[in-house]
Amino acid sequence: MVSDRHDAGQDKDRQPRNAPKVARNAAWETWEDDEAEREEEAVDPLSRVEAETLFGERALRPSRMTPGRVVLAQVAVTVLSAIAWRLFAGGNAGAAGWSALFGGTVCFVPSGFFALRLWMSRERPSISGLVVGEAIKVFATAALFVLVVVLYGELRWVPMLVTFLLALKTYWVALAIR
Repeated sequence: MVSDRHDAGQDKDRQPRNAPKVARNAAWETWEDDEAEREEEAVDPLSRVEAETLFGERALRPSRMTPGRVVLAQVAVTVLSAIAWRLFAGGNAGAAGWSALFGGTVCFVPSGFFALRLWMSRERPSISGLVVGEAIKVFATAALFVLVVVLYGELRWVPMLVTFLLALKTYWVALAIR
């Protein structure tokens, strides 16, 4: 009998096994309610004066760096890198130069098609168009890498990858020039 009272006392103090789940569901519902309230609040866009105050006058000017200029900069970086690898690589410098040229080409050819796609759809821009264009660019880059690896027998990996990365990082330089 004593054990029954002891068990009954423990049952009263003990929480059910699904108590954390109930607490978690209550927290989830509170979060959903907060989210719904935030969605209902109207967000006023910044006026031109407020935007200039926050970000500076220069932030509102359109960028001078267009996608076409970025692609041209990638071509220039590729050519300069290929020349540098050709001149300064030891051993088979010709293969290093060609590998560097192919590495940069793997970067700027898909970027060029993406820039052309952006230019052609400038009248009706859409987010889905950007996503599809970026997906095409990623798959084209992978396909070009495979093509270079399969077709070029004297491939030097380091010059190819270094030049690819240099051409790829041209976007960051373009953002800085803005």
